[in-house]
Amino acid sequence: MIRRRELLWYSVFGTTATFIYFFIRFMSKGWTDNVLVTVALAQTVAIVFSFFANKFFVFKNTGLGFYRSLKQFVEFIAGRFFVIMLDLGIAYFFVEKYNRIMISLFHLQKVNYQQFVFSHPLIGPYMGNAYLLNEFIFTVLSQVLATIINYVVSKRIVFNAKKSYEGELVSSS
Repeated sequence: MIRRRELLWYSVFGTTATFIYFFIRFMSKGWTDNVLVTVALAQTVAIVFSFFANKFFVFKNTGLGFYRSLKQFVEFIAGRFFVIMLDLGIAYFFVEKYNRIMISLFHLQKVNYQQFVFSHPLIGPYMGNAYLLNEFIFTVLSQVLATIINYVVSKRIVFNAKKSYEGELVSSS
């Protein structure tokens, strides 16, 4: 039962972190046209949120001192570094550098952006043309991969209840 509850909470907070990521990434497009800057900013905010959500609500890894928690935070960020590089790589290759190839491959230029959800005022600014839809598709792909990788790293390494550190017990009830 603990695993189901843990997965449920991971899903809830992971979805929340993903919404935070999407919000920051697409809202920051108004500040800069550089997709790598928007990815880095969105990742930073989502990582900080995810650390505290995972530590206190998902894995219930509390009762540690400041220095042990700080060490966990560093481990958490180190674990997320690969995901950030993956996200930046996907953004660079499929959104920044080779977007025309992806648009052609997925036939995104043939989509009627004046109809359906694309014409909605809340959705159009983020998916209202082939370039934006391409970015959205690869953002979703990177976030799905990130979620899977992040769960494994958090569960097995950062908040592993079987570890003991300098005599401290890790609580995971």
